[in-house]
Amino acid sequence: MGAGGSLGDKVVYYAPKDVRIESMESLPVLEAGDLLVKVEACAICGTDIKSYNKGNPRIKPPMTMGHEFVGEIVDGNAAPGAPRKGSRVVMATTIGCGECAYCRSGHSNRCRSAEAIGFHYPGGMAPYVRVPAKAVRLGHLAEVGDLDARLAAIAEPLSCVVNGLSRMPREEMKQVLVLGMGPLGFLHAITARIMGAEKVVCVDFPGRRTELAKSMGFSDTIAPDELDAKYAELSGGDGFDLVVVTAPHGPTQAKSPAYARKGGYVSFFASLPQGEETLQVNSRTIHYGELVVFGTSDSTPAHIKEAARLLRAHAPSYSPIVTHELPFKDFRAAMDEIAGGTAVKVVLRP
Repeated sequence: MGAGGSLGDKVVYYAPKDVRIESMESLPVLEAGDLLVKVEACAICGTDIKSYNKGNPRIKPPMTMGHEFVGEIVDGNAAPGAPRKGSRVVMATTIGCGECAYCRSGHSNRCRSAEAIGFHYPGGMAPYVRVPAKAVRLGHLAEVGDLDARLAAIAEPLSCVVNGLSRMPREEMKQVLVLGMGPLGFLHAITARIMGAEKVVCVDFPGRRTELAKSMGFSDTIAPDELDAKYAELSGGDGFDLVVVTAPHGPTQAKSPAYARKGGYVSFFASLPQGEETLQVNSRTIHYGELVVFGTSDSTPAHIKEAARLLRAHAPSYSPIVTHELPFKDFRAAMDEIAGGTAVKVVLRP
């Protein structure tokens, strides 16, 4: 414990722009079947950024933020087959009811009664986080062994990428276009390449992210104003097998089907803020191109386990995107780095 009995700092959401660094004075109270995880790191995600800037109706303040965490199980009685005390774990943090048709079919991320860490339960930007018994019982934890905490902390967003990329036949995923090179754009580009994509074209504005993408071997990284003139040539003349939109920008999302080949796939990975979510899309492009346009939201226990496997097997490929590590108390400084475009993925430490 720190001075005065404090366990350390936690990051607590109250309202847009009102996020406070408070002291965790006591351990979470465990109920039967819960597990207690001592947090090693928790990454900042796009949802945290949107919540900080514009609020989030799903959050019931005051609420400890963060769901991209990794840590060691230090207390609690696990369900049969679940990770045991001493295991280092990450988590699929959207928890379904376990009983509805979606949950029974393996799509717990679609559960209408789903709850989430950092929204319904206190999150991982704290020295300790409680994993609810339901999540333990339903297999939401994945072990990461000795994987570096800075990488393990991105398992949850990677699990969402695994979900999205699983929505199309892998053998058709040869040419991929990624619109927006934030953390999820990088995770899509890296994972698509690992999964066998022959060409991955990335689109973002000139700056730190474009430079990083090129340094990681994504030489076909272009600016948004170059895309219309270059996409046909870059895709071999017929458009891309998969277009992934990770940019939360309405006009970009609306135009994205134009860059897919006939019979291709378009993933609407990024959501838009409430009040700005309506798009004007050219339906003829979708109709005559026989496109498959789909959304991707959250992940399941199967996806988090695959994400953990990918990170352990390909750590050097993913490592460069974690550009900043800061303590919890510097949450606002981290948000400034993100807003200034100098960071890709920021990991916070207790």
